[in-house]
Amino acid sequence: MFFNNRRVEEDLERIRKANLDTEDQKADTSQNATACDDDLRITAKDILAMTIAVFSLILPYLAAMAITIGLVLLWFFR
Repeated sequence: MFFNNRRVEEDLERIRKANLDTEDQKADTSQNATACDDDLRITAKDILAMTIAVFSLILPYLAAMAITIGLVLLWFFR
């Protein structure tokens, strides 16, 4: 209910773009295309951040599994 204003603004922006002349649409789409190309460039820092994110998700589960296996083996071979 409080965030519907942003949605209304987005809808109004779409309506404005739909009512643009064809020349304005071509210029607008070319600007959006260059902006999208700039956003999609992945750098080494991005890859490092994604790797750290994946490890931070997987490592707790691997540690819990290793501890569980270690405790079972310790209990079994006492």
